[in-house]
Amino acid sequence: MAQALVSLFAILDPLGNILVFYLFARHFSTRQKFEAAAIAVAASFVMLVLFAVFGNEVLDFLGISQGSFQVAAGLLLVPPAYRLVAEGQPADSNEAVPATPLDFALVPLATPLIAGPGALAATASFAESVGLAETLGAVGIVLVITFFALIAAEPLFELLGAPMLRLIARVVGILLFAIAVDFVLDGVLDFVQTNNLSILVSG
Repeated sequence: MAQALVSLFAILDPLGNILVFYLFARHFSTRQKFEAAAIAVAASFVMLVLFAVFGNEVLDFLGISQGSFQVAAGLLLVPPAYRLVAEGQPADSNEAVPATPLDFALVPLATPLIAGPGALAATASFAESVGLAETLGAVGIVLVITFFALIAAEPLFELLGAPMLRLIARVVGILLFAIAVDFVLDGVLDFVQTNNLSILVSG
């Protein structure tokens, strides 16, 4: 579970999303902030569980190999990783101020910021490589951390300040780059091994 936990922590990026949540929710009451965090985390959990349980069945139905999916997952992680390293935050903060918590809890907070394409793809990959139970356990732990990080966004922002949060986000972005490369290399290796085996069998 350790590999999945560390990787999903970097991909879902609870610390990196603190700044975005703070900027979106700073005009809300404490209750509305709680509602927004709860909705975002619950929606993310549902999406990630569905992908962990049924992701590989969908791949099999579509005829997509595990190696190809791992390469795609790695490539999908590159843009958010670059944004974290370059800008110190996972999304553009110059958005219109939402009128209600639901206006940003589902989009862009739940997806694509928390459970984006990279997170969904990685969850399906980990369910196959390390096991469903371990993957769901890692998802649950990271989302609990995410929930409390979002709830504590305002005091954390005031304590650490935007520069420190952006520094932490950049470090997370570097880790995410490394994870993306690892996904791509594993996918290519799986593809090469599978095709070599097919050649040997057919030969």
